[in-house]
Amino acid sequence: MDDTLESLVDYYGRVVAGRAGPELSMACADYLERALLDYGLESLHTIDRYLLVVHGAQEGIPTIAYANTIMGTAIYVGEVIRRGSPSTEYRWGRTQQSEANEPYAELKIGDLSDLVLLSSTAGTAIAPTEPILRCIRHGSQAPTVYSFAVASIRRAWMAAPT
Repeated sequence: MDDTLESLVDYYGRVVAGRAGPELSMACADYLERALLDYGLESLHTIDRYLLVVHGAQEGIPTIAYANTIMGTAIYVGEVIRRGSPSTEYRWGRTQQSEANEPYAELKIGDLSDLVLLSSTAGTAIAPTEPILRCIRHGSQAPTVYSFAVASIRRAWMAAPT
């Protein structure tokens, strides 16, 4: 993983943990039960509950908090998938060269799914931003990020060489 991408993953890990400073907070941050976030699969139930709160408040969320919420939770979900899969199956990558070279650069909400993605060594890719955006937009009508992660991890183990 290139240094810029690694710093981006680390940066948003700090945002989710609440250690990136108040100006870089996430939407409805008081509702995120950070003590339950241990990068285990079951911790994604915490993310799902949090995203339901964000769904209910989405109209009044400032753009930077909205972007931090999407990227922070997507990277968290991606790390849960990466850590729960065979060690060689997933790595962080980009769908295209992003104009944003630093984690704190100005981001457009529409560009978030292109900025960071989880790609497998088999050549397929998954974008953790997609289920996050569905949950925020559609609330309880959307599939959970937990179910997305379970399916991704299951596919990785089934594709792994024996």
